[in-house]
Amino acid sequence: MCYGRRMADVASRELRNNTRALLARVEAGESITITVDGRPVASLEPIGYRRRAMPRAEFLRRLGHAAADPALVDDLRRLASDTTDDLPWP
Repeated sequence: MCYGRRMADVASRELRNNTRALLARVEAGESITITVDGRPVASLEPIGYRRRAMPRAEFLRRLGHAAADPALVDDLRRLASDTTDDLPWP
């Protein structure tokens, strides 16, 4: 149980075969993660429910493969000065 809601992993095959039952569980407040070959690929959550935080492991899983453009650091160095002296003071 996380954030006061039950969470479950469900294979895509079960979603296909038991859509109505799974939607009833979601309507009752449960969040369900849909998996394909054991990998999480989607979430079913009740409408109006918006998670305010996510577990660290999920955050790392979602962003672990993402990387900034290698040239980004060079662009930022070129665009930003070493100081903030040139910024207007309120």
